[in-house]
Parts: sequence; C-alpha cells; structure tokens
Amino acid sequence: MRCGNGLMVKILEEAENDLNRFENGVANKILDEIEGQLEDGVDSEAVKVIQRPTYDAVFHRLKLAENGLDHRIYFDYKDSELYVFAVRHRDKAYTEEDLKESVKRLQNI
Repeated sequence: MRCGNGLMVKILEEAENDLNRFENGVANKILDEIEGQLEDGVDSEAVKVIQRPTYDAVFHRLKLAENGLDHRIYFDYKDSELYVFAVRHRDKAYTEEDLKESVKRLQNI
C-alpha cells in the first residue's frame, strides 16, 4: 500500500496477526481506513505522536473512531517506509501490557 506522499506502507506480520483477531468485516474496514487516512500523508488530526519515556519509546498512532470503529493503529517510519506494527481496539490500547508488547515490536522494525 502506498501513501499519497510517496511513502510505502508496510503492515508487519504481528499487526496482520492483530487484524486476524477481529471479524473479517472489521479487519477490512480497518485496512480501508488505514489506506484512506494515510494516503494524504500523516498530517491528519487523527494522527498523534505517542511518547512513553518510561519505555524509551516514541511512535505514531492513528485513531480510528468513525464508521463503527474504535481502534488505534501504531506505526513508525524507517527510511522512506511507514511500518504499521500494532492494531488495537481502544479497550486494549495504552495498557501497560500493550505498551510493553508494542515497544518490543517497534524495536524490531
């Protein structure tokens, strides 16, 4: 998938596994939203930089809160590529367990 600003969007295997935990219709909506919201770049109001000094981590979060979704997409950049490394329902996002796992994934990009 490619963003409008020329960045290639790659969904890591762990994030694909996250998507597979949702019903097919929900997973497809999430993928459509990722593509739609990131195609114009990441200057959207739905994108926020998440800073967690306790975990020595900084990454980006795309908030999906429309079209029946309440999910958070964690991503970051390396070279000219955007890597989606976690997909969470809002209820599971930002917990200590979630942050620890997400930071591990982030470090493997």
